[in-house]
Amino acid sequence: YCAKRGIRVISCMGAGGKADPTRVHISDLRSASKDPLATSVRQKLRYLWKKEQKDTGEQNGKKSGDESDYWLSCIDDDSKVAIVYSSEKVVAKLAQITDEQKEEGLHNFGAMDNMRVRVLPVVGTMPAIMGQTLAAMALCELGGKPFRPVGAERVGRNVRHKLYQHLCNREKKIEQKLKSTVTDQNRNTSNDPEFRGQYTPDGTYIGPVQIDADDVEYIMAELWRNKCAVTGVGLGTVMSLVRWDRTRPA
Repeated sequence: YCAKRGIRVISCMGAGGKADPTRVHISDLRSASKDPLATSVRQKLRYLWKKEQKDTGEQNGKKSGDESDYWLSCIDDDSKVAIVYSSEKVVAKLAQITDEQKEEGLHNFGAMDNMRVRVLPVVGTMPAIMGQTLAAMALCELGGKPFRPVGAERVGRNVRHKLYQHLCNREKKIEQKLKSTVTDQNRNTSNDPEFRGQYTPDGTYIGPVQIDADDVEYIMAELWRNKCAVTGVGLGTVMSLVRWDRTRPA
């Protein structure tokens, strides 16, 4: 209902078997990890998208265009569907089914269709923490002071260092390739004294890298939320830092 009508949704995923409050995150559905309920919701949205494409295609005599894409956009766009979930790995065992549940009918106890019936034991603090997180998000948005959640998975030190080294190596190759084209006669002079003599005649910057390894974390977590700037894919893919504008310092 909300997806079709463009109504913003914020929702809470599973708290069963979770105990670590530092693993609670706010993100889109695709970024959620180690959460079976989020996985089930993603599968359901993909199923609805395929079903609607098929139904619309049969009515029109051809495949539909973007009319049903709101189902997929709900997976990737947290401005449409934002979730609170825990990335903690569940180690608790499923609770046993009681006699009362058997009598009432096991199909009445599943959180979603095609999801397990047996439940995980819940630490009482986790639903409260996740509920408070939802409340904080809702109140701040209603009050006109929305906050931007930090990307769920933090980039580790080794990954940050590797990304930074790859950037430095790439910039060094650009400098070595273009430096031979620069002479005292055709050297581009910048208005900024700090960067004078560090540009080619066509305006390409070939000076040293201006960011450090700590800046890498800020760029990825705060600016791009640990997602590829081109595809929007999260940390499950191999990423690289690339300078978009070669006329600006790296």
